Amino acid sequence: MKKTAILILFVAFAFSSNAQQSKLIGSWLMIKAEVAGEVQKPYFVTEYTDDGKMIVMGMDAGTWEYNKAGNTLVLKSEFDKDFNGEGKILEISETKLVVSKDGAKLFYMKIDQDKIVENNQKSGLMGMWEFNDVPYPGANMLVTFKEPDEFNIIQKEEGLEARLNGTWIFDKQKMSLIMIGLRGEDTFKGENKVVKIDEEAIELENDGMVFKAKRKIQNTTKIERLTFSEDDFYTEDGAYKYEADEQNLPWTDPYEMINSLVNVKHLVYTFSTLIEDTEAFTSKTLTADVHANLEEESLSIDFIFYGYDNYNLPDDTELPPNSEFRTKLFPVSTNLFRIVGQEQITTSAGTFDCTVVEAIENYDTRKKLWMITDKPGIYAKIIEDTPGDFGKYNIYELQEIQ
Repeated sequence: MKKTAILILFVAFAFSSNAQQSKLIGSWLMIKAEVAGEVQKPYFVTEYTDDGKMIVMGMDAGTWEYNKAGNTLVLKSEFDKDFNGEGKILEISETKLVVSKDGAKLFYMKIDQDKIVENNQKSGLMGMWEFNDVPYPGANMLVTFKEPDEFNIIQKEEGLEARLNGTWIFDKQKMSLIMIGLRGEDTFKGENKVVKIDEEAIELENDGMVFKAKRKIQNTTKIERLTFSEDDFYTEDGAYKYEADEQNLPWTDPYEMINSLVNVKHLVYTFSTLIEDTEAFTSKTLTADVHANLEEESLSIDFIFYGYDNYNLPDDTELPPNSEFRTKLFPVSTNLFRIVGQEQITTSAGTFDCTVVEAIENYDTRKKLWMITDKPGIYAKIIEDTPGDFGKYNIYELQEIQ
């Protein structure tokens, strides 16, 4: 009887130990830490794998094991002392873990990646949202929720732009949104209460503050990246291939250009800038004043192709002068261009037959221009594509001839 009782106790203890270890395997989100009477909310994910690896926020951070004698979680890490040492397990279940370590009480929530993906897909949050005057007046924040659980934040203000990213978890029952990977001072860090959500707007409450956003509709504008390079304009021997194209441009006579524009006062364009890492644009209207005089044989068109016009100039900025048209291909200040064909395109200003030109400017900026064949001086559309870390992608599209 005594041997049987001992065996039963041993089996029960071994089963209990294995059960504890089994419960630890998986991904845990730290939702709270009580340290010296203060409550912190770190919100980061630690995964304990079944082969003893410890992975923190997707990075290999060390190893782990369960010490059944002391009911502790033993962590070994060479990278960070916070992930090293032994923690006493105060509470553990299929969904909850509480550990006492180094004088702190740490609270974890078990997360199920498959369930997260399913809940995120049904959340209604997928896409881009625009928060105005967030996190403070004058700043705007664009938040994009992607599948399965990635978010990107672009925070913009005059002359500055910041980018953040991380992972997100939507809880339908609690109507909460957890955003992981943000810093302590970042808006939306941690758990946000979803006050409102529909097709057009959301409201989030975080730390007693309510933030409202409208859905940013992804533009239907086609994104045509320009991939040609300067090498494409020369032969292997270094000779320029397109000398003859200058004679085939539709605008070769400056007097014809003046005559074409003599009754035009304004050219109105939509200027759209692609938001990096998205398929959305920011857009505004630019107006170029036109002054054409046959008697004086003079012509001036405001140079709006820096992204601003005379009606909304940045401080201490002037438009470049355009009283003379000495370049072969206004407004492109280069002789490195080629004609790539004829195309009929439609904009808000009408349907136009165009000569299509590709050109290379400074800083490897590539341009594609639709010159309206029978309206010298007027472009139907211009694409500007500059590669690199400080690159940009802009589209100018004619809206009206006034």
